[in-house]
Amino acid sequence: MNAIPPPTGERLLADAIRRAQRSGNQQLLTLHLGSLPAPRPHHRRIARALLQDAASRHGGQIFPLRNNDLALLTTITDGKGGAIDPANLPATFAELFRADRPDPAGLTSIWNIETDQTEIFQYLQTLLTQEPQLPLCDEIPPPPAAVEDIASLLATARIGDLTQRQIAIEIAPDPAAPGSRGRIMRPLFREITFSVDVLESRLAVTGRASSDPYLFRHLAARLDPRMMEFVLTKMNIHAPGAPRLHINLTIETLVTAEFDEFARQCLDYGHRPGIEVPLIEACRDPDQFKQARDRVQNYGFPLIIEGVSPLGLRLANPGSFGADLVKLNWDKSLAVHATPEMIAAINRLGPERIILQRAQNEQAITFGLGVGITRFQGHHIDAMLAAARLKSCPEGDASHCTLRQCSERAAATSAATRRFCRNQPLLERGMPENLRQSPER
Repeated sequence: MNAIPPPTGERLLADAIRRAQRSGNQQLLTLHLGSLPAPRPHHRRIARALLQDAASRHGGQIFPLRNNDLALLTTITDGKGGAIDPANLPATFAELFRADRPDPAGLTSIWNIETDQTEIFQYLQTLLTQEPQLPLCDEIPPPPAAVEDIASLLATARIGDLTQRQIAIEIAPDPAAPGSRGRIMRPLFREITFSVDVLESRLAVTGRASSDPYLFRHLAARLDPRMMEFVLTKMNIHAPGAPRLHINLTIETLVTAEFDEFARQCLDYGHRPGIEVPLIEACRDPDQFKQARDRVQNYGFPLIIEGVSPLGLRLANPGSFGADLVKLNWDKSLAVHATPEMIAAINRLGPERIILQRAQNEQAITFGLGVGITRFQGHHIDAMLAAARLKSCPEGDASHCTLRQCSERAAATSAATRRFCRNQPLLERGMPENLRQSPER
């Protein structure tokens, strides 16, 4: 006797629609992922998370369909529930998938179960005439031995070869030229991070560690003790004029005795490093994050929420996490589509609390200054600082250096890479003192 095949998503959706017609006040929202030119697995993961949140808040249900579309059946809403209100989801998805589909027309459909029965019926009929598509499978996972390979690499490699640093700056009005358009750049901090690119290249798993969130978290947890040891034993935290250090640590590490010992030794040195935590980690376990935040701030260390996307700024309200600063990822859509909602989100958080990171071009700085953001970090900042150092170095020190060499030496934490610099104190400070620059440059 043949087994009865399980009902398809289309069948389950049709049954749910019939029940919804009896209860009334229902709507069907469909995200047409199958219409994207090249749908990728993360599209489905992100979209499903938003739809699931909307479903849980409004008594809805999600239906995966054969053409990779996602359908949400839920009560009709008034649009006052924010970005994940079903009435507002079409605009949210249009913003989310703008890079893959600049024209949002046809990306979503939203139908009233009572008044749009013809359109719903035609859509279901069209689905039944289509061949089922292969599901959007996740990226190829790292090989099973990747975790142990990482552990072996960390145990044997020189830590300076696996880390990098980057200086963030503040661009502020020049106090020596009041009333003019002059600007002065000041170093804010130097962030020390492990280079995932270097780790992956040494293990021949390019793209795997960063694409697998579970492996990445496991990797970060293993790196934390090495990072804290490296800061205390290898980094020159007493360098005259050097800006404050920032390091990235997991929430799990911040609530341990090992972090307490690290914090006490930093205070003995008279140094209070900034601690950066990803937004996704803070959202994953708010209670543990609150415990970690309180411990960090009780030591007098600044706490920074990093990895905030433009969409995350609108959806998650990172200002409510109680962090001292928030790192907003630069995206060209910020300048091209600086909507009133986005500007309102920036003002609600406070531009003075925002660091615009991943600032890869002058457009990022122009946008930031235009909305009141004065703190920046990224490759364009690296190039600006390298140019300023080369200009101020004595002729004998900089005559054989290129802009790229100066940038690479500033990013390096190993003495071997930095040894060719003949002006180490300037490299440590990041920029000449009293550097002034007009906003147009």
